[in-house]
Amino acid sequence: MRASWKGSITFGLVTIPVKVYTAILPKELKFSLLHSADGGRIRYKKVCEKCGKEVSNDEIVRGYEISKNEYVILTDEDFEKVPLKTVKSIEIKQFFDPSELGVIYYSNFYYVSPDKGGEKAYYLLKRAMSETGSMAIGKMGMRGKEHLIALKAFDGGLLLTQLHYIDEIRSPAEVPGWGIEIEVSEEELELAKKLVIAMKKPLKLEEYRDEYKEALMELIEAKLAGREVTVTEGVEEVKSLMDALKASLEAVKEA
Repeated sequence: MRASWKGSITFGLVTIPVKVYTAILPKELKFSLLHSADGGRIRYKKVCEKCGKEVSNDEIVRGYEISKNEYVILTDEDFEKVPLKTVKSIEIKQFFDPSELGVIYYSNFYYVSPDKGGEKAYYLLKRAMSETGSMAIGKMGMRGKEHLIALKAFDGGLLLTQLHYIDEIRSPAEVPGWGIEIEVSEEELELAKKLVIAMKKPLKLEEYRDEYKEALMELIEAKLAGREVTVTEGVEEVKSLMDALKASLEAVKEA
């Protein structure tokens, strides 16, 4: 397994050599774009809008637009000059209670394992965080960007999650209908609460699977076999919110 990042974690005067591995393995089906007339693959070309010529990757540089059609050009050498300690080191800035970090700040997840010579310090950090119920926050440089990150003891090791910076989070007040309050009857509220309680049970993620992907695979297999695929969907009409709540509660009780 290839590490996504290699460096060290530091807290206080302790340095822990570590390797970071991606924790998420996307399982979505991938489709190619084809020309409907002859089945040829559709390719995207990088074309200069000024001269109209196709350009190769080694002819492309990155530019930051300072005004319309005016750019500051940055080369690979320029990016290497950026003085970031976090390129090879994660410095823990503080520890905190996990309840203080809202779920909206979480982004990508990675597993952190000790590199050679770091096993004892890694185990010490993991156990100290676990027994104090603490998470850590710091920064790391990865793929040309400095990420805010959090560390947490998880399932026998350390889990690293990239975090969104606070200025990257849109205010929910911008969303139409956010925070709306509607007058409901006590009976409706009590029924809704009973339905929530009736449906509440220990979470078992293994019970959930990607049924859309499974249906797509069945569709693909049917196409291969030359069978005609038909899809039917029944929609049950519900007359009112109260009817829906009552029917849902009865269905849960029966289940």
